[in-house]
Amino acid sequence: MTNEFHGDAHNAVQAAHIGQLIQHCHQAREEDPARRRNSLPPGPRLLVDRREDNRRLHEALERKTAAESAGAILVGLCGTSGVGKSTLARSFSWEVQDRFEDGFHYIDCHGLAPSGAGELALLCLRRMGTAERDLPASGEGALGLLHELTSGRRMGFVFDGLVHPRHLLDLRIAAPESLILFTSQRSADEFSPEGVKSIDLESLSAEHAVELLTRVTGTRLDARAPDVERLVGLCGRMPLALEFVGKKIKRLKHWTPRRAADWLADPAHRPDILRDNPEVRDTLELAVTDLPADQTELYRLLGSIPCRTFDVATTAELLDTASPEAEDLLYELHAANLVRESELGRFHLHDLVRVHAGEHARALDRQRSEPAHRRLVTRYRRLGAHADRAVMAANRLRVAGDEELIAPERNPFTKQTALRWLETELPNILALLHDAERRGDDETVLALCDGPLWTLHNYHKHYDETLRAFESGIEAAGRRDDTLALARMRILRTRVLMELHHFDAAHDQAREAVETAVSSGHRQVLASAYEFQGRVYLEEENHDSAVEPLVRSWEINHALGKQRGMALVEHFAAQAHSGLGDQETALERLETATARLEDFPNDWRTPARIRLTRGIAYQRTGRHEEAVEQLGEAVREMSAHQSDSDDERLLFDLAQPFEWLAPSLRALGEEERAAQCLREAAAIYELAGSPKAARLRAELG
Repeated sequence: MTNEFHGDAHNAVQAAHIGQLIQHCHQAREEDPARRRNSLPPGPRLLVDRREDNRRLHEALERKTAAESAGAILVGLCGTSGVGKSTLARSFSWEVQDRFEDGFHYIDCHGLAPSGAGELALLCLRRMGTAERDLPASGEGALGLLHELTSGRRMGFVFDGLVHPRHLLDLRIAAPESLILFTSQRSADEFSPEGVKSIDLESLSAEHAVELLTRVTGTRLDARAPDVERLVGLCGRMPLALEFVGKKIKRLKHWTPRRAADWLADPAHRPDILRDNPEVRDTLELAVTDLPADQTELYRLLGSIPCRTFDVATTAELLDTASPEAEDLLYELHAANLVRESELGRFHLHDLVRVHAGEHARALDRQRSEPAHRRLVTRYRRLGAHADRAVMAANRLRVAGDEELIAPERNPFTKQTALRWLETELPNILALLHDAERRGDDETVLALCDGPLWTLHNYHKHYDETLRAFESGIEAAGRRDDTLALARMRILRTRVLMELHHFDAAHDQAREAVETAVSSGHRQVLASAYEFQGRVYLEEENHDSAVEPLVRSWEINHALGKQRGMALVEHFAAQAHSGLGDQETALERLETATARLEDFPNDWRTPARIRLTRGIAYQRTGRHEEAVEQLGEAVREMSAHQSDSDDERLLFDLAQPFEWLAPSLRALGEEERAAQCLREAAAIYELAGSPKAARLRAELG
């Protein structure tokens, strides 16, 4: 037998002669768990932008306060699920892991809800390599062992997706030169007073969102293309949603940004993003599970309503509670990053959170949810009716006025605040209208169309949304067999089609409006239907055909004693006569209309429009200096009614005097002023989405 032994000796002894046996027993030891260097997952492949956030992370690592001298540096990345916290945490960890020679460890907490610092300590010990048999039985024991193993070391720990970050404050990592980095759904504001350096991640900029989408799809995308802008907007500029959609575009090679945007716009497809990203769903689920009952109820209610944004007063109405209580609950959800504050006092749910909240809304008791929904709808109808009357004449024709909702109270709006409210709330008004359509609530559809939407359209142009809304109004009136409301909705739709220069459709709609108004027996609505039938011809520059329906409208207004209605039709008739070359008759009609409007001092728009038409009549007779005077005065009168809250769309009519000034200025030899007027007109038409913009841009070259 040879005296040979191969392999690890362990308890074996190798010797030539044994005179005295002295046995030394050495137990095989595992690697020191504190020395296991790195348990980080692979670094991310896609990280766009985040340079400023990355800089703040490095700054937090470099700066250390006296209060932190006894423990590790604590840094938090906070924000809504899907905003890119985990990606940035992994990227930063790989950048700095070499600075922590005693180990850098990643603990994935998604789907976990550690109940205290002791459970967090156990997660750390396992990740450091401590064998299960060596783990303490109690949380206190785990904290003690973690303190012992990290004492005097330089180590890094990442807690990704932590539900209760406050537990980290009790974690006993006794390493002054170490780092604890965590990501959490909770708001960063919650930790600032506790000596935690916290960073709240926001969604990507539009530019960087397109960059990420480009990298995922492997195609070149034009950031200014409307379909790309829409797709990025539907993703909320959130990295997770952008990556999800980008991969779908890459997989389905025939998909364009428009096809992807249409797919994503369908609410039925939104749950796919959560389904394919279970860690996001788990994080949201744990965040909601942790909420008190009153916050949970609000979260579910917010998931049940169609409104995209909401303020404190709306939330109070939804909950049927006082505003201070509603405000407290909103900010509690904000601290949990379930609700975002887009501007002071105005909140929204990110689309991914909205999907999750909608799933939780199914748990609501209908005896609680239905009254809440009715209160919400009533609030918007009431405020919409007030806004309508603050902007338009209180006695204007209305077929769904909601008078009973506003009779008991004072109008809270001025004209300017009403327009601001209407513009801000337009997405919610449209969402409530289409929700009412699905619910069969035709009364609400008609009230929102004839009140706030019609009022806003007279000042701010949102053609696609308004046209679809008025189509819904026509269908609602038809279902109710309400010929008066049906005629009115057809008149409103005629106006929008006319402004879009969809003349064939506008003529059809105007003819149907007249026929329906006749069957309704309502003379004022019939006068309005004839007026708009004539106006379509005017806009088409078919001046001869415009005269007859305008005369019929004037005759009905005269029989009803409607002086303002007569003045409006006289103004349109003057436009027809001017277009036919009869400037003398046109000027006579304008003088008569001006005299009638003296009894309506609050109507500033019609006199300004009359100046415009008078200027055009002067221009057509070669009286260019008088034309410039009248058109310039029209510009000044319209401009004088702008306020800081208005944009160019508010004074859509301002484009016309600018446009008509150009020929007279050219005739007077003022070419540069003429070009500037055309540029002004084109800019306003573009903002309003009018087809006239392209014609003027072509004229400018």
